[in-house]
Amino acid sequence: MNNIDFKEVQGFKRWWAWLAVAAMNGLFIYAIVQQIILKKPFGSKPAPDFVLIIIELFFLLLLFFLLQIKLETKITGTGIYYRFFPFQFKETLIEWHELKDAYIRSYDSFNEYGGWGIRTGSSKTGKAMNTSASSNQGLQLQFNNGKLLLIGTARPDEIKGIIDAVIASGKINRGV
Repeated sequence: MNNIDFKEVQGFKRWWAWLAVAAMNGLFIYAIVQQIILKKPFGSKPAPDFVLIIIELFFLLLLFFLLQIKLETKITGTGIYYRFFPFQFKETLIEWHELKDAYIRSYDSFNEYGGWGIRTGSSKTGKAMNTSASSNQGLQLQFNNGKLLLIGTARPDEIKGIIDAVIASGKINRGV
């Protein structure tokens, strides 16, 4: 059971967010070219040049930030490691003995958790970590203390096989 070696890295994949940030970058780059390079005021009440530059820098930073978002999930013989970068710098380890149950389930990120990212749902759904991957599947973890954590995955079948093997080995004692 110590030869488990699963790793998944998911990025932020909401097309509408990427489109919005790209559109805003395009608009302010156009404004900067028009106003600063071509010396044509942008709009009927143009902003000062430095304001256009500051706003464009903000949107470039936002684009860079979106590129950095990654949910890393690693499963080994020791347990489940996860990290939601850049919000968590250190990996969190959940050892098998801390869990009462683990299984793959379908979920609705918006209705159950209010969106994507590091989310807190109701007492029935617990916490969630997801990046809006194209999958609506997640690894549901139930801790011995009753708390819940859902980790989104785009590879539910692989994780299910690993979890089934871990449960069969007795590392997770369901119902205890």
